[in-house]
Amino acid sequence: MTNGRRGGSVKSFGAGRIALWHGGIVWIGHAGEETGFHSHHAIQVTLSLSGGALYFKIPGEDWQAHAAAVIAAHQPHAFDGRGGLVALILIEPESREGRALRQRYPAGVASLAPDALAVAAAELSAAWAAGTGNEELAARARAVTTMLTSMQAMPPGPLDRRIARAIEVLRQRIGETVTLSEVADAVHLSSERFRHLFLQETGIRFRPYVLWLRIEVALAAYAAGKSLTEAAYAGGFADSAHFSRTFKRMFGVPAVSVGRI
Repeated sequence: MTNGRRGGSVKSFGAGRIALWHGGIVWIGHAGEETGFHSHHAIQVTLSLSGGALYFKIPGEDWQAHAAAVIAAHQPHAFDGRGGLVALILIEPESREGRALRQRYPAGVASLAPDALAVAAAELSAAWAAGTGNEELAARARAVTTMLTSMQAMPPGPLDRRIARAIEVLRQRIGETVTLSEVADAVHLSSERFRHLFLQETGIRFRPYVLWLRIEVALAAYAAGKSLTEAAYAGGFADSAHFSRTFKRMFGVPAVSVGRI
């Protein structure tokens, strides 16, 4: 594998479309560049929609080829799918689908049997090719995760209702400065109890989770046609540079390199 970041200019990771739903994001497009090592809160399901191999590397190991793969939440990895049509589906671990996937894929990068997802992947690819609206594209992406979770032998328990409520509060106030103690008060828990329960239920500390939600909001604005600066402000970032640094740390490529068509 060669390094995809040649020269000093910012190269496009790929040209594609972004669609979001409550608890998930999908990017579909033609991958143009290899990413650097990165990690994010979401569980990532990656599919090759054009039949080519996808390559993943985790620190300390060699590149491995997959036709389809699941990357566990918070798993550092690099990705190379250059030349192919690729779907990257990101599922929040605290969502219903995410809790099932987190139980089944707790760490690392796991291969998926492409035949098991062939129908759902073909429908997703067809929706992309037809230029369907974002709602339909998101529905086809969710069908992939539904197929995966249907293979789960034992369904996960429900998210603690207090943490579910806390996430609702955070989403409602994502444009504001909100503290852990304020959210803990809103769900009638002490700050210390809330801190531990939040980490236990979501797999992430409170402040990094707020940052993840801000990225979601900014991505939604960007997908709707806003500029990177406008998207950064929508997500509550101080400026586009702050948004870009955070995006690169989470996704391995600069935000400006994720092309839209």
